[in-house]
Amino acid sequence: MRIRNILKLLCTFPTNKMLNMFLISSVILPLPAEVLSYLQDDGTLVLPEDSQPETTYTRNCDNDDVEEESVDSWGSDANEPSLKGPKFEEFNEKVREAIKKLGGSVFPKLNWSSPKDASWIALNNSLRCYFPGDIFLILKSSIFVTHDLTCPFKDCDDDCNTEEPVLYYLILRKWIEINPSNEFRCFVQNKKLIGISQRDVSQNYSCISAQQNNIQSDIVSFWHENIENRFPLSDYVFDVYRPAKDKVILVDFNPFGPTTDQLLFTWEELKEKKEEEDDIYSCPRIIEEEEISGCNLISHSLNELQMNDSNRITMQTIQDEDNGPEFRYIDSTTGVQPGPYMQYGLPVDIVDLSTGQDPYKLVDFLQMKTQAENGGNESSSDEDEQQTPGSG
Repeated sequence: MRIRNILKLLCTFPTNKMLNMFLISSVILPLPAEVLSYLQDDGTLVLPEDSQPETTYTRNCDNDDVEEESVDSWGSDANEPSLKGPKFEEFNEKVREAIKKLGGSVFPKLNWSSPKDASWIALNNSLRCYFPGDIFLILKSSIFVTHDLTCPFKDCDDDCNTEEPVLYYLILRKWIEINPSNEFRCFVQNKKLIGISQRDVSQNYSCISAQQNNIQSDIVSFWHENIENRFPLSDYVFDVYRPAKDKVILVDFNPFGPTTDQLLFTWEELKEKKEEEDDIYSCPRIIEEEEISGCNLISHSLNELQMNDSNRITMQTIQDEDNGPEFRYIDSTTGVQPGPYMQYGLPVDIVDLSTGQDPYKLVDFLQMKTQAENGGNESSSDEDEQQTPGSG
């Protein structure tokens, strides 16, 4: 994965009108410098002014008069200074117009990452946004978005300290209800579609097994007809939604590399596909539990939490006899994995302690525990000494 490829990917949505024809209806807004600075700021989370409608409630008084009170006034102290957010009047108005144009609710994302890790902060645990404030709240709470804004080239093979300018865009998609059983992630290497994976690895969907050949055929046909000769990169990942037979909708593009969740593949497997083109599996083939015992065949963003058990994974792999893409999906309830975004709703310190990613935090925790135990013992000893009568 190289920086120039990431930059090309960044520019795909704003410039490639042919590909946009197959995407969910979207509005693309360049991020002004002041909005970008606000999103990059790691300070207190205060939403921009006028980005949310003022929330009020109505109550009946003793004289039957109706009185309205702003929720913002609850528990507020007149003597306390209130934090005020920045003003993005022009940009907020553009966002409102885009939301209205797209039917009243949208799914927000930046050039390549969507804030799926931030759904925990929304009241309805959904990324469905109705107002500019909803969008700012989710974007500011997303680790994925923060990565794109602060270190987009971190996982690139070449120099990540490049000063190449990055043009960021806010992409608002028309909100549609998507059945997760119909979502698939596809991997392309050297302009060859090499793998297709079930998108939601937290569930076993029997409908995928029943339609496996049709699903693979529809996705391959869609890629050949609409993406293969139109996308500017040789290596990339794309997501599709297949709501019915012979109907495929393009959802998104992602970099071909560790930044993107590999789902039912590993990146080692995907990068070795080119070298293994002559090793063609029969169709169909079930990967037995014995074959993956002791190895990490299925890997995803929750590996660091050590929540998946490689000895319990049951998955089916389908590959065409003409050496087409390998199609992987979970065909047993014992193969499901935890939701890939569960960890992002936990405090960072807890995640670091549970995974051992920050050994210093673990050392500090053990020292605090030891001190607490020693302090308790010393207090007990002092009480015993005070209760023992002195001699003489």
